[in-house]
Amino acid sequence: MDNSKKNTPDHRALYKRNSIGSQEQLRERRVVLDESLRKKHREQLISAKRFRHLSRREERESSGDEMPPINEHDEDIDPYYRLTEEQIKALSDDLKSSEQSSRMDAAQYLSKFVVEPCQALIDYITHGDCIESLTKMMSGVDLDERLQAVQTISNIAAGPHDIWSKSLTTVPYMVSFLDSENLNLREAAAGALGNMAAEDLCDMTTEDDEARTMIRNNGAIPPLVRLLDSNDSRLVQTACFALANLARGNERQLNEFIVASIGNPLFRHLQDKTPDTVTEVCWVMSYLTAGSQPFRKQVMQQGIAKILVRMVSELRNLCQQGPVVLPLLRTLGNLCGGPDEYIEILLDQDGFLFTLLLLTHSEHRVVKKEALWVLSNITSSQRPDIVKKVVDANAIAYLTDILVQHGALDIRKGAATCLLNIAYHGEKYMLLLPHQQLLPAFVDLVQSQDPEEMRLGLSYIEMLLTRVPRNGSQFFQGNEVLQVTPRCLEVLGAVNPAPDPELYTFANNLVDKFYEESPGLESF
Repeated sequence: MDNSKKNTPDHRALYKRNSIGSQEQLRERRVVLDESLRKKHREQLISAKRFRHLSRREERESSGDEMPPINEHDEDIDPYYRLTEEQIKALSDDLKSSEQSSRMDAAQYLSKFVVEPCQALIDYITHGDCIESLTKMMSGVDLDERLQAVQTISNIAAGPHDIWSKSLTTVPYMVSFLDSENLNLREAAAGALGNMAAEDLCDMTTEDDEARTMIRNNGAIPPLVRLLDSNDSRLVQTACFALANLARGNERQLNEFIVASIGNPLFRHLQDKTPDTVTEVCWVMSYLTAGSQPFRKQVMQQGIAKILVRMVSELRNLCQQGPVVLPLLRTLGNLCGGPDEYIEILLDQDGFLFTLLLLTHSEHRVVKKEALWVLSNITSSQRPDIVKKVVDANAIAYLTDILVQHGALDIRKGAATCLLNIAYHGEKYMLLLPHQQLLPAFVDLVQSQDPEEMRLGLSYIEMLLTRVPRNGSQFFQGNEVLQVTPRCLEVLGAVNPAPDPELYTFANNLVDKFYEESPGLESF
């Protein structure tokens, strides 16, 4: 017997919890992680994980050992994921072991524990040789070992910023694996790139944009587009996940998508029978239509807009197919951003405007908000015939109903924007608005203390004072603003220099304008 092996401690016993299951179970866990990340970055509500946190006493009783001190970070994670430095050292040793089984087990456990990384694990990934060990596994000849290393790095890329940034060094490996003969390896690599590109630092830094640029510069787009030719729905969905995240760029950066001929395979998958595939395809299209004029032109020239409108019309009932509505609306809203010829084509599609107005009253807040945004792009058109179609569809009644309800301010802001867009098209439309209902709602916006909402409210009041003819309306006669709502002037007078000095000046000028046109009311 080899005495050296006999005396080698069983490192896995240090960090092993329960069996982590088969390769299929590991794959399912990774798919769940990827899906959670996708939802997070797509403004869809997801339920936070809820764990039963054991007390210190329960932890000691369950382990049979004295528990080491727990740092502040680890207090916030589930006890299951807390690892000591000794356990991390054992995992690190196994990850560098000369025995493949030890390396594989360590990589599997690392992939599991990085779901909710403790401080010791974060330190190991950021300051230790974790990525180097995993990179060595990816460089080997064994396919299973490569696949496990890629899946583990994919989970690291889905983690917090510190460990996400360390995963970026493996981008060249991931890109090379996209052309692998093994389907599972191609999918895992695409998922890893998608996780790397999904980081969103909310303009605090450009590091996430630089990471996406780096991935694109490493040649990821062409092989990812080629994956769309596959008949495997899971592979297509994962490729779309990566492409959608990489499509967050400017016109020049997105040219590579056009050169790679991404349009035709995407459009073909719109006819897919798998709802999840259609949803992922629509997300790619939503990002490309936002940033690429050539792609928008291709969508319109090939008649894809008609397909999108038909899909939205078929999804009025959101109970079963709600997830696809959001990227569909986002894509259509981008197309409605212009030119006006695109808007005209969309409005000429049967049921489009009617469905859009119905969705402004959806039970799903995010759908309602997106539908209002699409409508705001339509109503901002400079062509009177387009606005007339919107008004003829009874949009004013739909929008008024939203604005006068005491609902979420951001939803009311969307409706207010559409109504102001309509009113800006002239006196005829200004007189069509039910001002007696609308003015109190716009005054509420002035009181919101949100600069954008306050500006909307003040702009509406300005139009009442400057664009409504004195004898042109049955309602607005004499001192009309004051008669509609006595608190209007009070609210205007209460606007402070904070949050925006310009709004303070705007409100004061409106008060002056009112008194200039309403002599005898100065003492009010």
